[in-house]
Amino acid sequence: MATLLTIGCIISNGSGRVVFTSERDGHTEVYSVEASGEDPQRLTNSVASESVPSWSPDRKQIAFLSYDGAGQHLWLMDAEGEGERLAVSAEGNMVDFDWAPDSQRIAYVATSDGTMDVWMVDLERNELIRVTNGEGDEQLGGWSPNGEWLVFYATDSDSEPGLWLRNPSGVNLIRLTQGVDTDAVWSPDGEMIAFVRTQDDNVDIYVLAKTDSGNWREGVQEVRLTQIAEQDISPSWSPDSRTLAFVSYRDGNPEIYTMRADGARQHRLTNNGHEDLEPVWSPDGQKIAFVSYAFGAGEIFVTNFDGSDQQRLTNNNAEENSPDW
Repeated sequence: MATLLTIGCIISNGSGRVVFTSERDGHTEVYSVEASGEDPQRLTNSVASESVPSWSPDRKQIAFLSYDGAGQHLWLMDAEGEGERLAVSAEGNMVDFDWAPDSQRIAYVATSDGTMDVWMVDLERNELIRVTNGEGDEQLGGWSPNGEWLVFYATDSDSEPGLWLRNPSGVNLIRLTQGVDTDAVWSPDGEMIAFVRTQDDNVDIYVLAKTDSGNWREGVQEVRLTQIAEQDISPSWSPDSRTLAFVSYRDGNPEIYTMRADGARQHRLTNNGHEDLEPVWSPDGQKIAFVSYAFGAGEIFVTNFDGSDQQRLTNNNAEENSPDW
C-alpha cells in the first residue's frame, strides 16, 4: 500500500531541454540542459538520491524517483526545479513509472505484499488504484496514447509470461503474447507495441499490431524486426511512429541503431568500442539523446536522427544517465 499526498499546481513551459541524472556534485541529483549543451541547471538538491526524471506530456512537470534510505518514492517539480511535491510515498520501493497522456495520472511499479505490482495515481482526484494483483512480479510497459490501456509483463517464474493489457482502473485484462516478452513500448499513434523477446538464447525486437478488426481484444499480429544472434534491446519510437531507435550488441558492444517500423533499413548511429545506451527521441523527431561510456563514466550525448552532428552535452568524470526529452 502507499500514502497519497496532495499535489499543488505546477506551471512551467519546459521548452526544449533534456533532463537527466548526474552524480557530478558527489550525489545523485536531477539536472537539465539545452540540446546545444548550454545552460546546464541542477534541479534537485537534497540529502536523498534523485533519479530517472521524466517530463509530463504537457511539459509542465517533471516526475522523478527519490530514495531517502528507507524507500524510493515518487516526486514532482516544475521545469526549473521549483515547487517540489511528494506525489506518492510507497511502503516498499518504487522501481518504475510512466506518465499518462493527459498528464494527470501516473502509473508506477512498487513492491506490495512481497511482490511488485502496477499501481496508478490520479493526481487530480488524489486517488490511488491498484492495477495488478498477481502472485509474481509485474513490470510496467506504459500507457496507450489514448489513455485507455496499460501494457505490463511479468518477470519471474511465478507469473504467466507475455504481454498483458489492463484498463488503468484495474479491469478488462487481455493477454497479448505468451513469450518471454519485456520492455514493451507503445507507438505514439497507438497502432503498435514494440517489445523485446528472449527465445532460444536470442534477444530480439518485435512489434505487435492490431488485426483487421482494429481491436486489441480480437488478437494481434506479431512481427520480428531483428534476427541476429546478438542482443537487440531498448526500442524507442520516433514521434511519427515510423522509426525505432534501439541498442544492438551485433558489433561486439552496445551501439545505437535505428530501423523502420517494419524492421527495414537498420542503420548504425554510433561507432566506438564503448557502450552507447538509452536512446530517446526529441519531441520533433529530429534528434536522439543517449548515454555513452566512450570517456569512462556515462555522459549524455545527442545526435541527429541519421547519426550526423553528434554532440556531447555533458563533460565531466561523473556518472550521468537516464535522459528524457
